[in-house]
Amino acid sequence: MFRTATPFSGSLRPHNVNSGTIVAVRTLKRRPAYPQTYQPKLADKTHPTKDHSSFFQRHLKAWLGPRNVRGEYYRNKYYYPPQNHKPNYIVPDGNTVVDPSKPETNNDRRMGNTKRGPSLQPFPQNPYCKTALMISNELKDTIYHQVQEGAHIQELAHKYGIKLERVEAIVRLQEIERGWKKDNKISPDMEKFANVMYKMFPLFEPPVDAENLTEIPTPQRTLHQRFLTISESEPFGPVDAAEIFGLEPAQQTLDNLTEFKDTTADSKARTNEVLIGKQKQGDSAVFKFTRAQSGDVGFRYGASRRDRKKDRAIGFDKAGKMVNMV
Repeated sequence: MFRTATPFSGSLRPHNVNSGTIVAVRTLKRRPAYPQTYQPKLADKTHPTKDHSSFFQRHLKAWLGPRNVRGEYYRNKYYYPPQNHKPNYIVPDGNTVVDPSKPETNNDRRMGNTKRGPSLQPFPQNPYCKTALMISNELKDTIYHQVQEGAHIQELAHKYGIKLERVEAIVRLQEIERGWKKDNKISPDMEKFANVMYKMFPLFEPPVDAENLTEIPTPQRTLHQRFLTISESEPFGPVDAAEIFGLEPAQQTLDNLTEFKDTTADSKARTNEVLIGKQKQGDSAVFKFTRAQSGDVGFRYGASRRDRKKDRAIGFDKAGKMVNMV
């Protein structure tokens, strides 16, 4: 640390020192910077001279509270996981230890952010980070049974206000869970852990917590930059950019996501004919022959493979993924 020494300033009285000289001072103490609204509590020392606990150790001991014989901080309100579907994130108000003899005070000391919800926003200074809502088990069972009865996934997504990808994941995970229960693959520890984690997070309540169904997932082709030389006076908009990337307009994508398509009538499936050869005595393998178009499978005879060359041409496939052309 440094401070400005002036002539005749207490113990710092150097000879022939002008005003404004910088002199090193090593006796200053550093104090931790806490918010103005937060008053840390310190635990008492066990012995006035033999207890050498630091400031942060005493502060942590006061924050955790007393400990029982099993090593649990039973009076700390943040120690045990919440089981009422309401997260218990830390609020910097200094009231962490519950004392039955004293009434619990609700001091609104949230570091100047009074709009924060401690049950949904884990970070006091970041109001945009919120905890995701969990789908209840009853709603999962309802969605699964309705899909099994013939309901369309897009219809359920609009009915409950859940994104299409999430509805598909719910149906798939329900099938896996029911299969595991049928095969007795779920142990008691797994079930107990799942129940505890399920009760820690808030639940999704439709239609109050409906998700934004008009959000379009980012196409993979737009993750790479494309450079195009055009004149300054030539109009260029989002539709033109979609044509450059080979994508359909956003409005058409939204229409495809919102309209219901009945795919039950279109049951024509193209089958590939497979010929299996006879395995004779002494043969170690069975040959299978399938119909394929030249150029789609395998490599042309005599063509060199340039998989180790550094000057390979780069292109994009139908899904917009970057691939090597040769």
